[in-house]
Amino acid sequence: MSRPVNKKAHQAFLLGESTFNTLSKKTLDESRSHFERAVELAPDYARAMAELSYVLVHTATAGWHSDQEAIEALAKAEVYAKLAVRLDPGDYDTHWALGYYYMNSGKAGDFSKGVKSFETALTIFNTQTDRIDRKPGLLAELGEALVYDGRPDKGIELLEQAINRVPDWYRWNYAFALYCKKRYRDAISSLDKMYRKPGDPTYLYDSLLTRAAAYAQLGKSRKANRAVAEFLKTKQAKRGTGWTISDELKRTPFKPTKAGNNLRDHWIEGLRKAGLPE
Repeated sequence: MSRPVNKKAHQAFLLGESTFNTLSKKTLDESRSHFERAVELAPDYARAMAELSYVLVHTATAGWHSDQEAIEALAKAEVYAKLAVRLDPGDYDTHWALGYYYMNSGKAGDFSKGVKSFETALTIFNTQTDRIDRKPGLLAELGEALVYDGRPDKGIELLEQAINRVPDWYRWNYAFALYCKKRYRDAISSLDKMYRKPGDPTYLYDSLLTRAAAYAQLGKSRKANRAVAEFLKTKQAKRGTGWTISDELKRTPFKPTKAGNNLRDHWIEGLRKAGLPE
């Protein structure tokens, strides 16, 4: 990563990283404003552009913003991610941001571009990046992407590398990959190892869907129903609306191939069994 000469830009970048949080609109918007300030102060700051793109994609997908805001955020994310790669093609983070945009753009053909960008990022991460600058979140997100790509075995391999670095969302992604391999008990075990528990304001409530689907596939309908009910209650409180099978289909970008479609159908089957409404 090349840092700007402008110290204020780097300070704004660090503030953007420290405030990044997808659990509330306020913190997400704060992080976005800091990265925007960093780019304003240093227009050639590729890492700041990459992180701004990443935050903009979350802005579009987290459910806190209007449909129009989401459309505009994705459009800006594309511009910043592509410019970041052009400015610093040797930084794994710029390719990661571009891959993350592609995975969530919703455009035909972008899924494969996303996986390719992630894999470029991983090559740079493994061969050209000082260990102190490596963010294992790349392993977790590429692992998740490979599950959507119909390659859960490879996804699990990467997630197992990331899992020892312990943020809860790695364990959630790992549990999802295990669910897709029909390793339901292992998926629940991974979720049980999350540090934050229901009641904690930073608990990842979306992980309850993986728990619910796994319980449902094990025939534990009562536990599955409870997990879905808790998830829906939280979504209602945070979004003002609930969540449906239709909503879940929109946000889970399985590749439209036979393998991807089979995994998608298996995921939705578990959620239906658990009682998630249509």
